[in-house]
Amino acid sequence: MTNEELLQIIERTAREKATVLSLYNKKLSSLPPEISQLSNLTKLVLSGNQLSSLPPEIGQLSNLTKLFLNNNPQLSSPPPEIVEQGTEAILTYLRARLEAKG
Repeated sequence: MTNEELLQIIERTAREKATVLSLYNKKLSSLPPEISQLSNLTKLVLSGNQLSSLPPEIGQLSNLTKLFLNNNPQLSSPPPEIVEQGTEAILTYLRARLEAKG
């Protein structure tokens, strides 16, 4: 999936105020910061990709309660010990990175 296709999916998902987005097995190596536009999301599936890091903007998704990251073997940020703790720990980590950045 190209970055352009991904941005179109994000735009459409935001416009429809969708609560679930599955990007399962889309061969993604990165996510754009525009993912933060998806404020209605409660569930985000990113499993089965080649992500090495998550954009800290995911931390802005205040309604997100389920984040699936399994089968992203290159994922190093957040580190595995944070990912193992679950969605809330991941979001806390990303929010801290966002604050440090901004």
